[in-house]
Amino acid sequence: MKTPSYSFSAIMDRRSFIRVSALAGGGLIVGTYLRFGNSALAETTPATPANFAPNAFITIAPSGAVTLIAPNSEMGQGAKTALPMIIAEELDVAWEQVTITQGDLNPAYGRQFAVGSGSTPGNYLPLRRAGATARAMLIAAAAQTWSVPASECTTEKSVVLHAASNRRATYGELATKASTVTPPSDASLKDPKDFKLIGTRVPGVDNAKIVSGQPLFGLDVKLPGMVYATYTKCPVFGGKYLSANLAEVKAKPGVRDAFAIDDIKGLPSGVAVVADSTWAAFSATKALRVQWDEGTGVSQDSEMMAKQAEALAKAAKPAELAPGVKAIEATYHYPFLAHATLEPQNCTALFKGGVMEMWTPTQIPASGHNLVTNGLGITAPNVVVHVTRLGGGFGRRGSNEFSIEVAAIAKKLEGMPVKLTWTREHDFAHDNYRSNGWHYFSAGLDESGKVVALHDAFVKMQGGPGDMTAGGFPFNAIPGSRVQADKLPAGVPTGYWRAPGDNGNTWATQCFVDELAHAAGRDPLVFTLDLLAGISAPANSGGGRGGRGGGFDPAKMTAVLKLAAEKAGWSQKHPRGEGQGFAVTHTNNAYVAIVADVKVSPDGELAIKKLTAVVDAGTIINLSSAESQVQGAILDGISAAWFQRITIKRGAAAETNFDQYPMLRMNQSPPLVDVQFIKSIAPPTGLGEPGLPPAAPAVCNAIFAATGKRLRTLPFSGESLKWA
Repeated sequence: MKTPSYSFSAIMDRRSFIRVSALAGGGLIVGTYLRFGNSALAETTPATPANFAPNAFITIAPSGAVTLIAPNSEMGQGAKTALPMIIAEELDVAWEQVTITQGDLNPAYGRQFAVGSGSTPGNYLPLRRAGATARAMLIAAAAQTWSVPASECTTEKSVVLHAASNRRATYGELATKASTVTPPSDASLKDPKDFKLIGTRVPGVDNAKIVSGQPLFGLDVKLPGMVYATYTKCPVFGGKYLSANLAEVKAKPGVRDAFAIDDIKGLPSGVAVVADSTWAAFSATKALRVQWDEGTGVSQDSEMMAKQAEALAKAAKPAELAPGVKAIEATYHYPFLAHATLEPQNCTALFKGGVMEMWTPTQIPASGHNLVTNGLGITAPNVVVHVTRLGGGFGRRGSNEFSIEVAAIAKKLEGMPVKLTWTREHDFAHDNYRSNGWHYFSAGLDESGKVVALHDAFVKMQGGPGDMTAGGFPFNAIPGSRVQADKLPAGVPTGYWRAPGDNGNTWATQCFVDELAHAAGRDPLVFTLDLLAGISAPANSGGGRGGRGGGFDPAKMTAVLKLAAEKAGWSQKHPRGEGQGFAVTHTNNAYVAIVADVKVSPDGELAIKKLTAVVDAGTIINLSSAESQVQGAILDGISAAWFQRITIKRGAAAETNFDQYPMLRMNQSPPLVDVQFIKSIAPPTGLGEPGLPPAAPAVCNAIFAATGKRLRTLPFSGESLKWA
């Protein structure tokens, strides 16, 4: 991909500096280093001796310095540390010698999608091979230098050793020679039992910069001569621009320009305001008065959707029950949700010399790249995407509307860098929301308490992810079970929200399983284990994205559930007002069980005392990051279930900021979130999302155990939990 010569010098500021270093054995490297983005970036002059760069992910300098590329976006899940750890493990390099550089959009890096908890599973084998190939080439270089068989050489912490002759050479010393070695076609990978780095605790490579406030995120980008912009679209979904008070807005302090944009492919019509600062742009935007053609979207309404869902469900055929079978029916509903990332959507762009250069906090760099090439007619090599750190993603930054918005503005202002920032209200109003959903369950229990029928009339918004089938648990445990899915007419923009599908569907199904257990007069743990025992392994998977990447393995789900119950002390008795509940999930091919311990005061005040989670996610790369990912996902799931909803009124989101869309506070969080991992040498599964789906149902089931109140509508903050 073409990178213009000004790409790094254009973003120099006081944090930039010139480094001149002597190379071992001679030579000089002169680099312009920029302390921006995910790590130092450098332009270098040709140096002698040569660097060893066996593939796109690895560079070893004669000084011994090792640079590894993190190909996927970093948004707090630890990919920027974990992915290079995979390379470093097979390369057998000393971690303290490693510098990590965030990879910009580049086909050489392969899968750069930071979505679906797929960064680690998708890159695990390719990155292992990259490291192993480089290690084999270094060994070959040493063997040739010493005239010994390569099979007699070993490696350890960036050094090649030949025990028979007691010789050693650092990777830096071998770099020039190794660069002439033909790469092996199939380098041997380590046996997982020999891993030394993978599975340990490694601090995040950006931790020091985060706590010291150094620039890392898209909002931190600063270019010389930069201007600041907003882009206002119709609040009603699908509405179009007609006219606006542009002259009045242009007269506001600090405003450079205000203009309408229309007829660009992939970009809804709207109004751009360009100013000397973000504050000036935001202030002028508040004075903007636009006449919109609201279109048919104005008819969308949450109350109307609920009535439509009920009508569709009534038309569905419920579970057929034999005489003597006890009928159990329940309706569960979850609302639209916003992503509510802490860092609002933003992007910086510079159009110069026919090249559109962009600095983007994106989960899918290619998405924004494609929007710009298709919408503005710029050839692909002339759109350069630099990836910054993301202040939250959760699926929201997989779609890149902000890229085409700022690119359109930057093209009009050719030669002038433009930073576009969405206001918080705009962020809430133009999200791609988690779809709402309704589950109208009907089931039958025989005289022994066994489930003999299960039917789910499932309704959600058309077009968004989160479809439901009868292939996942508990449907795969009950012969003849059915899911009849219907969809509301499209009209509200929906998209991927953390653990798409499973985030709401697991809550509903796991709460209903608990409901069935209590209706049968059985312990929910024993009831669920019996269901799992009746499933053949491996079973066909389904139900949201739970089985993506492999079949459902009841033995793995049984193992995490049993261990979680044991760690949480499931068999203990509790006084009224206190209780335990659990839930399980198979999400992104990981298995998670969570047990919640709660206490509810007689007047209904909820306290989550403890959460115990057991996870089978295959090989764990970075234990510290893995724990934080699961803990974060759990708290995110509880926050959404307890407090959050987006309500649609007249075709627009009614909630516009955090005062109407609360987040879980520290005093509401459990004092202990205990996370345990099943030890495994299997390839890693997804991990950033699977902890979320079982969190809410575990808490809701525990609330029922404590109070006898069954929560079937989210968020449950509006429900009374009083039990005295």
